[in-house]
Amino acid sequence: MFEDAETRRRFLQGIGAAGVAGLAGCSAEDPEASGGGSPAGDGDGDETSGDEGGSDDRRTLAMNAVQRFGTIDPARGTDYTQVMAMVNLYDPLVFPNEAGEIQPHVAEDWSVSDDNRTYTFTLRDDIQFHSGNQLTAADVKYSLERLLDINEGYASQFSIVDVDNVAVTGEYEIEIPLTEVYAPFMDVLVLLFIVDSQLVQENAADGEFGDDGDYGVEFLNNADAGSGPYSLNAFERGSSISFDIFREYWAEIPENAYERVYVDIITTDSTVRTLMRNEELHMTSQYQSEQTYQTLAEEDHIRVNSTPTATLLYFKLNTQRAPTDDVEVRKAIAHAFDYETARTEVAPGSGEAVGPVAPVFDSHNGDVPQPGYDPERAREILENAGYGEGDVQIEHTFVRETDLQEQLALLYQQNLNEVGIEVELNPQTWGTMTDMATDPAQTSHSNNVFYGPVYPSVDAYLVNQYYSESASTWMSMSHLQDSELDGIIEESRRTTDPDARADLYRDAQQRIAEQYPEVFVFVDTKKHAMNEEVQGYTYRPSMSFDYWFRDLTQE
Repeated sequence: MFEDAETRRRFLQGIGAAGVAGLAGCSAEDPEASGGGSPAGDGDGDETSGDEGGSDDRRTLAMNAVQRFGTIDPARGTDYTQVMAMVNLYDPLVFPNEAGEIQPHVAEDWSVSDDNRTYTFTLRDDIQFHSGNQLTAADVKYSLERLLDINEGYASQFSIVDVDNVAVTGEYEIEIPLTEVYAPFMDVLVLLFIVDSQLVQENAADGEFGDDGDYGVEFLNNADAGSGPYSLNAFERGSSISFDIFREYWAEIPENAYERVYVDIITTDSTVRTLMRNEELHMTSQYQSEQTYQTLAEEDHIRVNSTPTATLLYFKLNTQRAPTDDVEVRKAIAHAFDYETARTEVAPGSGEAVGPVAPVFDSHNGDVPQPGYDPERAREILENAGYGEGDVQIEHTFVRETDLQEQLALLYQQNLNEVGIEVELNPQTWGTMTDMATDPAQTSHSNNVFYGPVYPSVDAYLVNQYYSESASTWMSMSHLQDSELDGIIEESRRTTDPDARADLYRDAQQRIAEQYPEVFVFVDTKKHAMNEEVQGYTYRPSMSFDYWFRDLTQE
């Protein structure tokens, strides 16, 4: 354990001395003490200094992630590391439980109008931001307006809000009208993270948003303005981030909760194994290789947790670039892949995928076409479509320097080569992959992407990945355009009857599967190697809500 700042420095310096090439972008040490916790930011867009000079007996958790925290601004982030930061720094109106059911959080009560278009929320009156400012309904209104005006991150999920008519009807009461009925609205609200409007306005720079300047975009790229159970201690984009417990948090925090949490970007499995053995790392990411989990499980002080999830691994096939714009090519690829080897040899414990949605949801459609490993069938499909040996050449992109993704990519390349499809592997950083996703012309033919619902609803799979008007993001790298599917999704969003909406969800899954926009590789079983002292991990079927550090305790 890092009992003090000096120990922490020795740890990071030790990594540097070892010359571990795979420790992408990791700094030599955290910033020196600056006498302040959160919010803090130097405004240079690269790093935020924190307080390293804390007490000697502080309970400290160190874990790794395999991709950088591109932003910690709740109006801009979307991926798993970014949401990991958001759920700890900020509070949403509502929060999902282990079953994915929506629970009161900042909003302690709510009602819905008879026409299902206006939601009225009553907020708790005992919530303080990290700054000491009181959280009120005005902050909720400001956060919603800021999200929609910036129009990044999860803004598209809230485009249905009639933002001009959102009304603060009391210090702790707010009405949010919608432009039309939107049945999953309560589920989506887990993504509305509330910012301290006073603090943001005080730190806003000149910008394109009139009186709101830049809406604090520069400031919140490196600082926090939240009320969550942890505040930002230090942030070095591309290498590490750390959080300090917020003792004035409105909800109870376990007695043995970690007082400081470090998340370092470490992509090389050998480094992770060494640090875990030495108890300099206490919890791994969920993206380590199977060899790493098996090796670490042999250590007396380490256990490996396996948790079934709502996350699927997809090979997303670009439907807007030849040759994967041809459904017959996509269909052949889906029949060429060896799913069982992927599940049993590369990622043991993972579940069989049937269609684009995880079976954890009641409205999962288990009757959709789900190809099996059938090379002869793949060759036949290609031949019938007029393709000869070597006619189909594709580029497959995956996150570099991650053993699991590399092993899957090599298996995929071998399988497709066996049916005459040439595959060029293109390992990239996650940041580069997300940039490539913004333009179909720049997106590779095939892309290795894990996706779990970002809010606890089948709607999250359908809209973010397949709806034609969804923004081009890492979630929608197949760039599917299908007006019939769009119609089904739109109808499901207007349908408030749960059973009727579930039928529409199943229809949508059928329509998606028939077009083969992706290879549905497996349903992920999330694994973490943990020091035996780390307890309390709690999975929730909404991306990164299982990394709510408030759950974790040192026993």
